[in-house]
Amino acid sequence: MVYSWIQTPFGTLHYLAAIGVRLIYEPPDIENYSPAELREQYKQKESTSTKYLQYVSSTKDTVILSAEGGIPVRLYYPSPTDNLPIIVYYHGGGFVFGTLNEYNLLCAKLAQKTSALVVSVDYRLAPEHLYPAAAQDAYTALQWVYQNAQSIGGDSTRIAVVGDSAGGNLATVVSLMARDGSQYFIDYQVLLYPATQSIDLTTTSHQNFGKGYGITTRQIDWYIKQYLPNESDRYEAYASPLLANDLSNLPPALVVLAGFDPLKTEGEQYAEKLQTAGVPVKLRVYESMIHGFANIPEFSQSEELLDEIAAALESVF
Repeated sequence: MVYSWIQTPFGTLHYLAAIGVRLIYEPPDIENYSPAELREQYKQKESTSTKYLQYVSSTKDTVILSAEGGIPVRLYYPSPTDNLPIIVYYHGGGFVFGTLNEYNLLCAKLAQKTSALVVSVDYRLAPEHLYPAAAQDAYTALQWVYQNAQSIGGDSTRIAVVGDSAGGNLATVVSLMARDGSQYFIDYQVLLYPATQSIDLTTTSHQNFGKGYGITTRQIDWYIKQYLPNESDRYEAYASPLLANDLSNLPPALVVLAGFDPLKTEGEQYAEKLQTAGVPVKLRVYESMIHGFANIPEFSQSEELLDEIAAALESVF
């Protein structure tokens, strides 16, 4: 039975992904529950495991004060030394979901493999906080990290941004914001299956993988409406970076995509547009994977991806 599940018109789906999307994955019940109620349901299922602590020497929670309030962040230290390179991490969740706890294991492993201080950012979520709240928090946190690098044990001359899905969008957006403000302190951007546009849900990958492969086009449409209810906002570069007029002078990028992901096409288009603008880009497609695989430790590809990120950052750090 599983063999029949992995054979698709678009190639071979990883057997764990096939089992997961058919038997385990539960899409959010967006018809009957509010985002706040869904978050509470997820929180009850959230792992309380402290396994991630074995990968780091210590962690620290703090709150960045901003004009809009406090932005919680969690710092993952690979070692007790100072002057560490820094990775600012933005989690996924469609701008509606996602917590620091949910990304503990990924961030801790990332810190270990890169020997970098990882700062995970708990930005404000929609629909309580509409665009550009998440982008503002993401950039405020990045600026704070740069300005306070020494006091938190980091090196302000070695900073990378990493994000997945909605967080991948934020990693692209803060790179644009920094460039637009002539603040060239981001040395590298790692974009994991990023959401790069909120306009076209009829792309090839939406048509091929928009149903039956985990996250659906219908969910993505709902996420967009939560964060960007004003349709005109969706055309802004800080919402849909793929639509930006100018992508030049941005940090080098590693763009990682999943083969069976509705967001694959826009990820490919963004990588191509970066390259056309003269930005050094490495595009990597994990052909048998589904959206979100980086944060699913049961996939060996998740470990492989972390190794690839570490290799990409080695020369930068």
